[in-house]
Amino acid sequence: MKLKDKVAIVTGSSKGIGEGIARVFHREGAKVVVVCRSAKEGAKMAEELGASRRQAIFIQTDLTIEEQIRRMIDQTVDHFGKLDILVNNAGYHISKNVEETTEAEWKFIQDTNLRSTFLCSKYAIPHLRKTRGNIIHISSMVGVVGQPNAGAYSATKGGQIAMTKGMAIDFAPDGIRVNVICPGWIQTPLVEDWFSQQKDPEAARQYIYAQHPLGRIGTIEECGTVAAFLASEEASFVTGAVIAVDGGVTLGY
Repeated sequence: MKLKDKVAIVTGSSKGIGEGIARVFHREGAKVVVVCRSAKEGAKMAEELGASRRQAIFIQTDLTIEEQIRRMIDQTVDHFGKLDILVNNAGYHISKNVEETTEAEWKFIQDTNLRSTFLCSKYAIPHLRKTRGNIIHISSMVGVVGQPNAGAYSATKGGQIAMTKGMAIDFAPDGIRVNVICPGWIQTPLVEDWFSQQKDPEAARQYIYAQHPLGRIGTIEECGTVAAFLASEEASFVTGAVIAVDGGVTLGY
């Protein structure tokens, strides 16, 4: 088990990509801190990961509020005694171009996606310095290539990529590695909802599959296995890396 006895915070881990990362980390021996807004969903996930065996805890957190982020980091260290891994996964997306986006929507997306990445990292770093731990940001293919109606979202995802590179340089002397994963189309409830809203859901699905050289979309577990590699000693010489987990869709084939 490549993450045995490591303590990992995974934000937005009650569903989607965050769930996949949390489940793989748990399988690889990590003690997982489930972080999300929903008390019901978060508690359920933590219980499934072994809360009764002290293998997981849930900390309800609104990641747009600085004090709640600081409290979440402190509670993690109080409970497990240390912190080894931070995964900044939580995110929010609206399908609007910049002209259509209100300032309130812009601010909420920035706070949820980018400001939370900054604040979680800021308060985790003093603890990660002690364990020579690592940080993984979950960005998106939209941070690398353009997509219609994703102006605010793409700004935050591009920001996470740029932040990764700067942080990797700044904290390398402390032994802290910082990397970023850019998922493409992944089979999540959000993506399934998108398919169901199309005029011909099956035709839409096949069209999206055809854009991928591998002929399909990814799974949350595939994102989790890449994150587990980056979090482990197997990736001890990897920092500042931008890892596409997208089935080749951004190759523009």
